Amino acid sequence: MTPCDPASLCVIVVAGGSGRRFGGNTPKQFLELAGVPVLIHTLKRLDAARAAVRMILVLPRDKRDWFEREILPAYPLEKLSDTVPGGDTRQASVANGLSRVDAGRFPFVAVHDGVRPFFNPRWLEAGLEVLEKFPAVAVGIPPVDTVKRVSGRGFVAATPRRDSLVMIQTPQMFHTRLLQEAHERARREGWAVSDDAALMERMGIPVKVLPGNRWNIKITEPADLKIGEVILRLEKEGGNGS
Repeated sequence: MTPCDPASLCVIVVAGGSGRRFGGNTPKQFLELAGVPVLIHTLKRLDAARAAVRMILVLPRDKRDWFEREILPAYPLEKLSDTVPGGDTRQASVANGLSRVDAGRFPFVAVHDGVRPFFNPRWLEAGLEVLEKFPAVAVGIPPVDTVKRVSGRGFVAATPRRDSLVMIQTPQMFHTRLLQEAHERARREGWAVSDDAALMERMGIPVKVLPGNRWNIKITEPADLKIGEVILRLEKEGGNGS
């Protein structure tokens, strides 16, 4: 386990999904992007991030041994300390990873999508500064398109003001004990949410939003791999604005 100081940040990388929406037999986190698995791109960027001290990786239950045996030896990672099995939902997968975090040693924790390899590592440093004043922080970007709220019958019900909307990304960062408490309460009360910031909302806890980047895409569809190749090329050229 990596030595750390009292202000260390532990990052939970969530890659426990089956990727059914992507199609095919291989979960999207293990598909190759420019010859390297998408998940490895994410992990290597975190491994090089100054603010990240420890990583806990959540993997599909049936892929964990294979990943440790076949993939990790080819891509050594200094900060990866644990792999844990995923749950039936993303929320359960985060909870599994969070159970391995010692809040006494790691007072701050980040949650990041394993299939979001183009995040800016500097956001972790900015997030830690925010956590000195606020209990939770996420990155996000304003929507480019007009957003409509639609009725169950498929008709427009309302048009929220776009200047009050944000599309939330990861990483999201929290006081560790607070996030652990939130997940425990969610388990007891049956809350089901799509991200950890929503757990904070349910508990009435403010979440500070920092500017993200439109290049911080989540690999969700086959076309995203092609887009990812373009982003990698732009990064090498210094033109992605991150």
